Amino acid sequence: MGYEAAETIICLSANGKTTSSSEAAARRMLIATAEGVLDMRRDGPEAAWQRQPGLLLEGRHVSALVHDERTGLLFAALHFEGGLLVSADGGESWEARNTGLQSGHAYTLTVQHVGERTILNLGTEPVMFYRSFDLGQSWTAYPACLEVEGTEHWFFPRSDPHIKHIAVHPARPERIYICVEQGDLLRTDDGGASWTSLHSMERADDKFRRDQHRVTFYRDDPDEIFFTTGIGLYHSTDGGESWERLTDTSHVCAYPDPFFVHPREEILYMCGAGMNPNPNWGAEGTAYPRFMKSLDHGRSWQVVMNGMPDPVRGNLEVAAMHDSGEGGLELYAGSACGELFISRDGAESWQAISHELPPMSKGPHFRHFLSPQDREAYENKLRAMNAFA
Repeated sequence: MGYEAAETIICLSANGKTTSSSEAAARRMLIATAEGVLDMRRDGPEAAWQRQPGLLLEGRHVSALVHDERTGLLFAALHFEGGLLVSADGGESWEARNTGLQSGHAYTLTVQHVGERTILNLGTEPVMFYRSFDLGQSWTAYPACLEVEGTEHWFFPRSDPHIKHIAVHPARPERIYICVEQGDLLRTDDGGASWTSLHSMERADDKFRRDQHRVTFYRDDPDEIFFTTGIGLYHSTDGGESWERLTDTSHVCAYPDPFFVHPREEILYMCGAGMNPNPNWGAEGTAYPRFMKSLDHGRSWQVVMNGMPDPVRGNLEVAAMHDSGEGGLELYAGSACGELFISRDGAESWQAISHELPPMSKGPHFRHFLSPQDREAYENKLRAMNAFA
């Protein structure tokens, strides 16, 4: 099966593209793991996914994976070192496009189309926001993101704070949100020249200070936002000026991250751990992750994991939603212990694609579930790269 630039590819990664749509159901899926990119193919929407031999970018931990159908390019942002890699042939060959980047730890990438232009928006560790107007051939840094109040309080355990997610307003291309983990939610209305800290949700008794995960715009009104954090889910109807807290750390999904708005129906989906990262993750072999749905705009949530193990090993760290005229809505969820699941009925039931894949993980989260010996070896590797304190 050859590569066609305009084909729809489902991308699964912790900090990259999470939604795709097409008339024909996708026949190819690329999955970012801690060991490289898995290539899976199928013959049609009802056919089983088949893993292809080997790995793309073998040995690289890919943080964000994005396929841009307009240009036909595939982008891979790499954890720890390597920066951004670009492929024009569906992943067969890659080239580094890092001119202007100050860090090789490319954490998250969002591709934006404005008229005929394709703009890349990249966030790194340590925190810096970049844009490229020539498909990554050169990058411009926007250091004003470091000039907001409170940066002295930004913190991330055993490494540096980073930009975990970038969201571009669908109707206002110069309005961009960046989630600094842990640090702040920032918004620009001038393409990055200046930034505003959006922290009216903060409370004195918060368990963590501004542990920001992901911004998701509501389908019918892009000024309506759902915002997942390390201490729960928030909702705004005014672009982030004010917030209502919908869940907190007592919720069964206490540490939410991936979030989806159904493309046609009044259904929301949320995925995340039952507790924040802590020694119990490794001791118990699970973060008690939950995949959930809401039928009342986030006011209440129900667990929808029929067909998944109880509990899922590790944590559900990556998720994706694909919608097609041929196959309808599909949901995917992958774990830090290498399990991958699919739902074709709106999360009412799930089937396992595989229980034996490489870890799908945000950064080094998967280390919690390694054996003591394997975890020590992995952490020593990161220390040698100066990526772990």
